[in-house]
Amino acid sequence: MLDIARAKVAGLDAQVRSRITLVEGDMADFSLGQRFKLVTIPYRAFLHLLTVEDQTRCLSCVREHLEDGGGLVFNVFDPRLEIIAAHRGPAGSAFRKLLQFTHPETGREIVVLSSLSYDPERQVLVEDRVFEELDEGGVVVSRTYSPLTMRWVYRYEMEHLLELSGFRVEALYGDFGRGPFRYGNEQIWVARKS
Repeated sequence: MLDIARAKVAGLDAQVRSRITLVEGDMADFSLGQRFKLVTIPYRAFLHLLTVEDQTRCLSCVREHLEDGGGLVFNVFDPRLEIIAAHRGPAGSAFRKLLQFTHPETGREIVVLSSLSYDPERQVLVEDRVFEELDEGGVVVSRTYSPLTMRWVYRYEMEHLLELSGFRVEALYGDFGRGPFRYGNEQIWVARKS
């Protein structure tokens, strides 16, 4: 991902490039030596922190890097209890077709299969994804396996974590259009360093 980001930054205007610094590190334990007006944690990345301890360490690090009154914006999915109950345990769900697209370099079709398993005690979701590349006759010519592990956070748990970490919640939205929070959709949090 950093290689892709570096390539995109290299194609930007020199003035814009001079304002961008890419850093690789642990989001639960970092020190950059500067403060920011805004920190964002996009695309549910916060859920890759698999323990409450790591989640609170991340929030503490973010708070230390914010200017007074600085903002934090991030999103996580809102867990649906009926789905968790249906797919709990190590067996999880059967693989199902998640999506299909054309590979931009080979022109071959890629089929993405997904299986979900939930551990309600640890609030951990494991999604196993299989990427199959098909030739013109529909025969699989390559298969890539990619697991994804996340720890989900309930709405009031997240609100509590933010407050314990020194944030004041400004808003909770249910979608990226700033719609109202609804069970089972997104949790899009806007918080301020208090």
